[in-house]
Amino acid sequence: MGPRAPAIRDLRLVSPTLAVFVVTAATVGVRPSMALAVAVVLLVGAVVALVWSASGGVERGPDHPALGVLAVVCAVGAVAAGVQAARAYALAAHPLPAAVGERTGIEAEVTGFDRPVRSGGVMVPVRVEVTGSGRSARQADLDVVLLARQGWRGLPPGTRVRASVAVLEPLSSGDPPALRALTPPTVIGQPGAAGRVPAAVRQRMRQVSARALEGELVGLLPSFVLGDEGGVSTETRDDFRAAGLSHLAAVSGANTTYVVGAVLLVAAGVGVGRRGRIVAAGLALAAFVAVVGPEPAVLRAAGTGAIGLAALAAHRTGRPLAALAAIVLLVAMLDPMTATGAGFVLSVAATAALVLAARPVAERIRRTWMPGRVADVLAVCVVAHVATLPVLAASGLETGPWALPANVAVAPAVPMVTVLGTLAAAVGPVWEDGAVLLAAACAPALWWLDTVAGIAAGLPGSPAVTPG
Repeated sequence: MGPRAPAIRDLRLVSPTLAVFVVTAATVGVRPSMALAVAVVLLVGAVVALVWSASGGVERGPDHPALGVLAVVCAVGAVAAGVQAARAYALAAHPLPAAVGERTGIEAEVTGFDRPVRSGGVMVPVRVEVTGSGRSARQADLDVVLLARQGWRGLPPGTRVRASVAVLEPLSSGDPPALRALTPPTVIGQPGAAGRVPAAVRQRMRQVSARALEGELVGLLPSFVLGDEGGVSTETRDDFRAAGLSHLAAVSGANTTYVVGAVLLVAAGVGVGRRGRIVAAGLALAAFVAVVGPEPAVLRAAGTGAIGLAALAAHRTGRPLAALAAIVLLVAMLDPMTATGAGFVLSVAATAALVLAARPVAERIRRTWMPGRVADVLAVCVVAHVATLPVLAASGLETGPWALPANVAVAPAVPMVTVLGTLAAAVGPVWEDGAVLLAAACAPALWWLDTVAGIAAGLPGSPAVTPG
């Protein structure tokens, strides 16, 4: 029993993490003064709990550990509210929110790959560095989404551009305004290797997919593996959204779980020791980030996925769960909007489920005819998929009555596409023929995914897809 104590003690970090997440979600979009007031109230609560805990000494005194936890929870909640107040103030002070409904010039850096929108064109994440031009130019960084058409497709992350834009109303209170490009971009700075390499991988993956597959499957493979939806038709995207399967095109912690899980399985099968398996998993994780691209969403997915697999490999729950809690704390403090976004919550939910439930599920499903390693990987797939379903439903990403059975039906196919497709993307730049064979092996799973989406989208009660 002695060795298990450290893991149990590590669970104490979960309470402050939940507090930060709740406070962050509650203060999104509020005025800076209101967020600051929440921070002050929580800080007073932390001081009261700390003083009360220190004033013990009588026989029936206060519960010191409980008061200590309460003080920590209130303190980190106060910090979270303070961060939100500072963020809201910085957003209010930026020149773009004051220019809603107007035209202006910007200089910006592309921070991620473009994604198509149903109404036409693409959605490009950018970091605006300069707003205005000439003597009216003001330097201030702000991450926004830019809607564009001609000239904006395929710009690698890290590209610096200059353009004329229209400033649009934010989607919700507390969000930065969106932009609509009025002119094609003028490139004023080329991307570094971190942007060029993933862009080259994507281009080669499109070529490999076109050689190996046919019809709609050509665009589906890059979409599932790299989040590259440019080759998927509007009708197919509509089917996946109506069926509650559109989240499969987003890189999440589940993707890293499948890839690293396959590496651990192969390494164990060939007799590699525990340390060797960890090294192999780390190299696979680094390769995954290099192939998909070091965007913020990919890095968060890599971090949460790595923690889940570390828990499964180490047969522990406390320390990996504490590490996951630390990641959530850090992200919530540095980027509150990301911490409350559906993508990050999906990754955290999947990883927490892996830490807590993957091992018990693997032990329950293990049979004499099923090797233990196969049961482990199967448990990873099932637990990660089931854990994300409530989050998807709550976020509105799957509101139709057939979303749950559709996700369950495609569960066996997703790991196959993710693992073989990622391997094809990694191999493609150096051995295209080998990548074609790997991509062709994904055809049955891709066909099944496309078929399930089409059937579920056509069933009575499936939601109509609106432009967006």
